[in-house]
Amino acid sequence: MTAGNRSVLRCSSLRVARSVIRSISFGEALGVALGVVLSLAGAPTSTRAQSVSDSTVGRRRIQPLPALGSAPETGLQYGATVLAVFDAPAQDHARPASLIATALRSTKSQTRISVEGEHWSRQNARRLNALVAWQKFPLPFYGIGDATAEGDKEIFTPKGIEAIAGIQQRVRGSWYATGGIRLLDQSITADTIGVLRRGTLTGSDGGRLVELSVGALLDSRDNLFAPRRGTFAHVTYTHNDDDLGSPFQYDRVRLDARHYRTLTGTHVVAAQLLVLGVTGDAPFDQLALVGGGDIMRGYSRGRYRDQRMAAAQVEYRTPLVHRLGLVAFAGAGTVASKWDALTDARLLPTYGGGVRVQIDPQQRTAVRLDYGLGRDSSSGLYIGFNQAF
Repeated sequence: MTAGNRSVLRCSSLRVARSVIRSISFGEALGVALGVVLSLAGAPTSTRAQSVSDSTVGRRRIQPLPALGSAPETGLQYGATVLAVFDAPAQDHARPASLIATALRSTKSQTRISVEGEHWSRQNARRLNALVAWQKFPLPFYGIGDATAEGDKEIFTPKGIEAIAGIQQRVRGSWYATGGIRLLDQSITADTIGVLRRGTLTGSDGGRLVELSVGALLDSRDNLFAPRRGTFAHVTYTHNDDDLGSPFQYDRVRLDARHYRTLTGTHVVAAQLLVLGVTGDAPFDQLALVGGGDIMRGYSRGRYRDQRMAAAQVEYRTPLVHRLGLVAFAGAGTVASKWDALTDARLLPTYGGGVRVQIDPQQRTAVRLDYGLGRDSSSGLYIGFNQAF
């Protein structure tokens, strides 16, 4: 085959792929994603009746729990969660699969219903994950950049459906190749007078996103929910293309690097670096955001946003008594419009502490409560599942 023929074949294949993706309705894609999520629940375990003496059968723990959450942008959240953890059969030597179904309502009239799950194959060679969610979620918007003021606050309400599916495949040792797709179809309503109501920002009315991503991952953690040693480093490239049925075209590069070290016993020091860059005409709510319950605790999610972001944090975790533990954390981050402007941008510090209550000591699942503080009297209370990172 000549080089010209190969070029024609590649172009034809790309057109066919784009045509297939565009021909699939969002409802059909959502149905497929939901099917994947539900199938993950039963994948890692045997259909035979379980018994204590049968070591080939994985243990199932299904725990209906009242759901409580908190963050500065949501206030108190309440609802119900079903947390299911499925141990793989002993001979598979695989990490546990999990399924979480959650329905939440907040004191700020926010509603979110989601189902997410993940499944690991034998020897952890492959991981499949998926999420389906619907939400109506009023959120604050302060503008773009690192110098926005509290008085710039606007409220907007995104309403719609999100579906995510991903795969990671071992290449060698602890190295994996990753890929995924994210579909988001939402409308956005500006609840207060301001920039968003004028419609001058990209994505101020909402729209559809079709994000395709590829990446490379190093994962040597000893546990998914509360690692005590090992490294996690994931770099991803994401592309949203108007040829795939979205009105937006942009790219995103993301690096999430974490390291865990045990000091003595179960005393752990964990560190994380998160770097994010967005290029192209991305919607305002898809830019790099500061704040949230995972990193930059103490700032409401999206308190600062721009096309570039860098943040780092370190956390000390110590047992206290029985299933109770304590953490202390500190970090800093910044946002800017360009990479070289990050060094001159305003530094946003964060620090605080929290409590951990173990649900399942074997898998180290836990409920966490953190209180974080930031710059300009910013603060936040966070309630959620498992460690922040």
